[in-house]
Amino acid sequence: MNNANNHPLQVAIIGSGPSGFYVAEALLNSGISTEITILEKLPCPYGLIRYGVAPDHQKLKNVSQTLDVIAENPSVTYLGNVEVGKDIQINELMQLYHVLVFTTGMTKSSQLGIEGESLIGVHPSSNFIGWYNGHPDYQSLRFDFTHDSAVIIGHGNVAIDICRVLAKPIDELRKSDIPEQALDLLSQSKINHINLVGRRGPIQAKFTTKELHELGKLENCSVAIHPKHLELGEKCQQELDEISNLIAKKNHRVFETYRSNFTTTPDTSKKQISIEFMLNPKAFQGDKQLQSIVFEKTRFEGPAFKQVVIPSNDLVEIPGGLAFTCVGFNGSQFAGLTIDNKKGTLSNINSRLINEHGEIVPGMYTAGWVKRGPNGVIGTNRECAQDTVNQIIEDMPEFVHQFAYGKKSLIEHLQAKNIQFVTFNDWKVIDAVEVELGQKLGKPREKFTSVSSMLACI
Repeated sequence: MNNANNHPLQVAIIGSGPSGFYVAEALLNSGISTEITILEKLPCPYGLIRYGVAPDHQKLKNVSQTLDVIAENPSVTYLGNVEVGKDIQINELMQLYHVLVFTTGMTKSSQLGIEGESLIGVHPSSNFIGWYNGHPDYQSLRFDFTHDSAVIIGHGNVAIDICRVLAKPIDELRKSDIPEQALDLLSQSKINHINLVGRRGPIQAKFTTKELHELGKLENCSVAIHPKHLELGEKCQQELDEISNLIAKKNHRVFETYRSNFTTTPDTSKKQISIEFMLNPKAFQGDKQLQSIVFEKTRFEGPAFKQVVIPSNDLVEIPGGLAFTCVGFNGSQFAGLTIDNKKGTLSNINSRLINEHGEIVPGMYTAGWVKRGPNGVIGTNRECAQDTVNQIIEDMPEFVHQFAYGKKSLIEHLQAKNIQFVTFNDWKVIDAVEVELGQKLGKPREKFTSVSSMLACI
């Protein structure tokens, strides 16, 4: 497919996680003459893979090798350490490119909005995940593991990741790419009881079976569920019996094994994980420092698959000096663009971004979590990216006749402002040093946890 006047379509992708790379891949495979610039706020690429996937899940991180092939295509330029909205504004980028695609993910945790959420010891999941994954923005945070009990609010894989990091033997964690300073603190942890709490029932839990099963394989740790939670009501039983509800069926089998671990006199020599259901958080309690969380018991109303949670006045208090909230995420705000308050995504219609007046902004698109919300696995983003590129191709007649300068002018702009951008070859230098440092410690890599230390490598 030839572009008008034989000028390549100039595309800037903001964000270098899997979605950003998959958008680049779909454009490269489209048959359209394209020049792609991938912009990343941090020096290092990979987004969620580097800073979201749990450090003890190294196999999942191997997808970065596929992304490397895309990054090294001659039509793709990676520019790290460039923050859109700070180092260059959106309107300036629009003057240089035909198309902008936002693939910035959802990096900020949603708030519960309840009393006591600002107490010391209450943390949104994104803060802890960023900290134990070595993200530079979270290294100044402090987590106190001297308490006996921790409470994790939420029933998805993020909650399970946090639970596993807290419960896993430190010698096992040493084989991962958790930074040394995080390992040092976790090695002194006194946490022996972890409550994993959700407001709905076992059939509605969002865990994937692999992660749920893995929890029960932790060394010197017991995972238990009170038998009452698996006494299903009629509507929940209907949901479980539905032929297509495969994940719920598999999860239920795992839950049954955890029910057999339940005892009123647990083995104190082991760490204890208790999975609790039908509890809605009401308040965090304590004097400056968290001491307990008050939950209200919930019940269901409505037909199967459309059951809604109804709170009661029956309150339950769970002790804990450390709490993590895993109840959703929000995307980053950009000037001129709006956030869908309900979903936390960038407001869009079929991948096309809309402004504060509800109008489609020509030439501006989105893909990945920030388009559709935090769901699916890494591979889901490939299909999502292809969908976005299909919309771009559909709209091409509207903008391709305009000339766009692309990366050459962008690089001149960054140099004029003395912004030290990082190329993909620069990243490979940083990567090699991290791997070498890690090998000396018997781990896959030892990440640099500050931007300055990454830039000092180059």
